[in-house]
Amino acid sequence: TKKNCITDQVMVLDTEIMLWYPPSVSGAVPTGRSGHTASLLQNDLLVFGGVKNNKWQKSLAVLDTMLWKWSSPKILGDAPRARSYHSATPVPDSNLLVIFGGNNETEAFNTVHVLDTTSNDKWSWSHPKVSGTNPCPRTGHSAVLLEDGKTILIHGGWDPNDDANLSDEDMIFGDSFLLNTETWTWKSGPKPKFAPKQLGAENAGSKRVGAAAALVPGDEITQMLVFGGRVPNDRFANDFQTITVPQRMMGM
Repeated sequence: TKKNCITDQVMVLDTEIMLWYPPSVSGAVPTGRSGHTASLLQNDLLVFGGVKNNKWQKSLAVLDTMLWKWSSPKILGDAPRARSYHSATPVPDSNLLVIFGGNNETEAFNTVHVLDTTSNDKWSWSHPKVSGTNPCPRTGHSAVLLEDGKTILIHGGWDPNDDANLSDEDMIFGDSFLLNTETWTWKSGPKPKFAPKQLGAENAGSKRVGAAAALVPGDEITQMLVFGGRVPNDRFANDFQTITVPQRMMGM
């Protein structure tokens, strides 16, 4: 029988020749884990959280992608609680990494946490007080930074620690929310729609967890393109959903 293996190996895809290879890395290599995030700010890949053998992590490891060297920077302030399957969205213009949601063994979260990397030698954690219509606790959601450079769009996810009597139709979410990272204000986002002209794919609905998402910028609208994920009734989707955000909704 095959066993799952948790690894600490780094793999790189060279997109010019479409070749995977393992770079030779040095430094303080973080322990292997799953459910972590890896976010690029400038040349640094910031790895936060995750879980291994039912031990949730709240450490931050940094991989310099020019030198392929790991480090564990000293950070001022209190780190967020240990978690996995959260989102970690870079806001490059402000040198911020915004953590939202995730879960540990007993609960899911809907709090926002910010890593400020503006100062090279004094990174710091903060926990802004966020107003507006906030999402319910969730994990396994998707998140992208919109092209205004300050608004984060999140979609979907689920709360696996919610009432055990609920069906996954109720536990999996299909809503979206917009977070302004200047005013720290939430508001409800647009509804996802089945992308047209998909050959061989049926509309699996907006509710999904563990989906992939990418930003599709435009002149008058911006779209979040969502693919796949687990949907209600223990099914897996192979369709695209689009969330269209008019320019007027960004940064409000």
